[in-house]
Amino acid sequence: MPGLKFLCLHGVGTSADIFRFQLDPLLSELQKDNSANFHFIEGEVDSAPGPGIEHVFEGPYYSFYNWPRTFHPDDDQSVTDAYDLIYETIEEDGPFDGILGFSHGATLAFGFLAHHARKFTYDPPPFRCAIFLNSLPPFRLDQDKNFVFDDEMQGLIKIPTVHVVGKRDFVYSHSLKLHQLCDPRSATLLAHDKGHEIPNDPRNVGMIAKALRELNQTIMVV
Repeated sequence: MPGLKFLCLHGVGTSADIFRFQLDPLLSELQKDNSANFHFIEGEVDSAPGPGIEHVFEGPYYSFYNWPRTFHPDDDQSVTDAYDLIYETIEEDGPFDGILGFSHGATLAFGFLAHHARKFTYDPPPFRCAIFLNSLPPFRLDQDKNFVFDDEMQGLIKIPTVHVVGKRDFVYSHSLKLHQLCDPRSATLLAHDKGHEIPNDPRNVGMIAKALRELNQTIMVV
């Protein structure tokens, strides 16, 4: 059975190379049986390093759009530019079976899927599945630094999804909210005991790899 091809979106203030390193244990496991292959792209917004990044990885550091997003018009355009980058990547390097993102990149992935579903109501989705790692739904910060979520996203994402959440993650409750926004018939929730990070220990890597292999079987028989 051929492996799934994923478009991969890194977190805030990192890079494609950093994300590839962060995912390496999972990539190595999945490559044992060619369950999946991965295409990494880089954000186009110069950024400060993300949390815990500067002392581990050298720059430059990038994000896909202005983060955190506010109600400033420039931030709206920044998100639109990020959506355009994904469309361009699909056209040039696709098609892709799925989209995979961590944190900021996963929020972008969800927002892109919702945007496409709203704009192209009768077209098929651009991806057949999605993987969200330690993510939260698209949001803006108001003047008081409060999270303001879009309340019209329920039911827009109908493709199979896998949600990897950290029980000690500061966005844990928001990750659960994102899971609840997806189709309950095909949204798989995987919880680990770590924080805002991609697990690299054998137990959790095996858990995630198992879910992706099962996703492969589901997608390929549709």
